[in-house]
Amino acid sequence: MSKLDMEKIKKTVKDSYDKAKSNLPITLNKDAKRTLSEQVIVSNNIPGYSVEELDFGSYVKDNFAVLFIDMRKYTERTEKIGPERTFTTMHAFVSGMLEVISHYNGIVVDIMGDGFMVLFGGKKSDIAKVIAVQNAGLCGRDMLRVVNEIINPLLKSENIWQIACGVGVTFGSVVVTKIGINKIVDVKAFGDCINKASKYANKSWNEVRVSKQVKDLWPSSEGGKLTFKGSESDGYILHG
Repeated sequence: MSKLDMEKIKKTVKDSYDKAKSNLPITLNKDAKRTLSEQVIVSNNIPGYSVEELDFGSYVKDNFAVLFIDMRKYTERTEKIGPERTFTTMHAFVSGMLEVISHYNGIVVDIMGDGFMVLFGGKKSDIAKVIAVQNAGLCGRDMLRVVNEIINPLLKSENIWQIACGVGVTFGSVVVTKIGINKIVDVKAFGDCINKASKYANKSWNEVRVSKQVKDLWPSSEGGKLTFKGSESDGYILHG
């Protein structure tokens, strides 16, 4: 896999931030209202599966590497810095995270305001599970790198409270199903590994915690610099 292009990501983050900032104060014009009202399909991003392939109430099972990233103290932060600075912060954060996710071939399942749920692999992706877990772990590592080396320096230059994030990565069985009514549709994923990835993210502060399955599946290489420290109950912290 090619090296992460930090300069490209830095430009994307700055452009997204500047565009959001140029639109302050926050307004919602008629065109924006119409566009939002037309967005009835919430998401359709489970790797290899689509709304068209599923009936309401049906499901498929597959194995994925799962990544959660969550911003720490998000509620406290928004209350202190206000909606306009939260608005510009999130444009910088989301654009930077999406660049890293794309680099590692992750699929965004959900953007939860202060974080992301991302899937890697699956039997329809032609990506081996050892590569899927490695991509997920490295993606989490480089997400934090982008936060610390690109996003936070930008926020600091604007006198905005810098951010910290936690990342959780697991691997396991996921149930994919379609929920909703008529044209208001969403495709969702459920599973113990998803719950555990969220739990690990919530326990973390500027670190990546992974499950035992991820640690055990991780491909070894001679002279490799990555190590795992910790326990199965709290997740193994990825170093390197």
